[in-house]
Amino acid sequence: MIRNYFALYALAREMSERFEGGYVFECFSQEKGELRVSLFAPSKERFAIVGATGETRLALYFSEDFARKKRNVASLFAAANDRQIQRVHLSERDRVLYFELEGNLRLVFQLFSADTNFFLVQDGLILEAFKKNDALKGAPFVESSAPPILPTLERLAQDETRLKATLESLDAHALDEKRLQKELPRLLPGFDATLAREVLFRAKEQSPSIDIRSLCDVVSELFYELISPDPKVYRGLTEQGETTHWFSIIDERHRPFQAVERFESVNEAMKFYSFKVHQAERFGKELKTLRAQLSRLIEKTRAQIAAMQEQGAKNRAEECERQGQLLMANLHRIEKGMSEITVEDFFNGGRLVIALDPKKSPYENAEAYFEKAKKSKASAVATGARLKSAQENLSTLHALQAELSGIGDQKTFAQWRKANLTTLRKFLLVSKEEAEKQTLFRRFRISPSAELWVGKNAKNNDLLTFKYARPNDLWFHARGVAGSHCVLKSSKPPTREELERAAAIAAHYSDAKGSELAPVICVPKKYVRKPKGADVGAVVVEREEVLLVKPRLWAEESED
Repeated sequence: MIRNYFALYALAREMSERFEGGYVFECFSQEKGELRVSLFAPSKERFAIVGATGETRLALYFSEDFARKKRNVASLFAAANDRQIQRVHLSERDRVLYFELEGNLRLVFQLFSADTNFFLVQDGLILEAFKKNDALKGAPFVESSAPPILPTLERLAQDETRLKATLESLDAHALDEKRLQKELPRLLPGFDATLAREVLFRAKEQSPSIDIRSLCDVVSELFYELISPDPKVYRGLTEQGETTHWFSIIDERHRPFQAVERFESVNEAMKFYSFKVHQAERFGKELKTLRAQLSRLIEKTRAQIAAMQEQGAKNRAEECERQGQLLMANLHRIEKGMSEITVEDFFNGGRLVIALDPKKSPYENAEAYFEKAKKSKASAVATGARLKSAQENLSTLHALQAELSGIGDQKTFAQWRKANLTTLRKFLLVSKEEAEKQTLFRRFRISPSAELWVGKNAKNNDLLTFKYARPNDLWFHARGVAGSHCVLKSSKPPTREELERAAAIAAHYSDAKGSELAPVICVPKKYVRKPKGADVGAVVVEREEVLLVKPRLWAEESED
């Protein structure tokens, strides 16, 4: 439902309220298939609109702006830079979002399933296209000529006779459910496959045998839900048992779910959903990469073990020792300059040819064989130790591989990684920095969307604040007393309850721990700076807000 017309209509209204009267700063791409539009709202706040073309599960959302990468960034739509945003609206007829700019320019977000693309348009002609620019540049931008979606659907929802006449062409009794699912979006403007499934599910709740009357009732019901969106993100399981998320602006009944998270705005829900999609993609890539790395390590370790076993089988310590003793017994027969000698082998019987160094004396030749024997014995001991270590490593790698094969969701994977960080670091499967990041700070999950990171000492506080905290992460510290730096990591704007829980934990990890009530500073990290020459852990805070809370721990330290 991420590209559903009604969801985009609600998002356009939110963007209109936020951005009309503001200015476009720049447009660029720093990820494949992704456009970012950096802009200033009339409030002087800076935002970034993020649009995705290459991922069908993603569409559009806006967020507080962030630093542009220094490398591998393509600047786009330069003519839109510094232009005022005069109007933001969705097309009446299709999923096309317009940013009307001064100078008769338009930033156009065409949010179709397979043909999603972004354009800069002037006087009806495409100045630049995000995809297929060479083919589309200079072509007219033509919008759909279909009837307007909302007015058409509103007339149907409010006029039962008209709606019944529209749906009667379906012959609901004659068509199977799969066919009905395909036909409903053709008759109902703005409806897609997801809404069609919801219509049929609700209709069957009213009547086991789907009829026109039940379809009419459900379509009218859904219309009013769609124009009064209740944005949310569901969490459920795929048929393969893997965790999945989906976005909706209605209460969906047609598919089972495990949990649902509701949001105040469509944008916040879309942003959270995008985060979950990226998180799932990252989890999938990490899991696939780690499995491949383990397989390669196992093969490499097996080869090393085979080589060491072969080397051990060829160990010549006893042979060199025996040859040295035979030479000592035949010193009287050896003359300097000889390259070999044939002797009676009284150890194994028969005769044995022993190579000699013509430059060495008889005794030196015998000593050379004893030295080779000594080195071979030492090498055998070292090889045996390496062999034992390699065999132990192989056993550990097999165990990791077996455990990893049974992991199918991100949370379990995160817990498994944390439990095995030391082992993964030993095999260079995670970097030192990544291993440190997981163990450096105390972490408290204070809500499904928010986690508080807590510093452990002065040096650790500096690391948390100035390396691991993002500019818009909220920073907490008990006011006027020594204590830990605390940073709130949240996937959406935190609620008052979340802020108070974070502040209470910050107070707990301070010298105000025993107080009945303690003042705690709460401020975006971008307003926290370190003066030149300041002591470790010392900072200066600007624009602080103070929360008065009772010091306490709201949760146990996170395991993932």
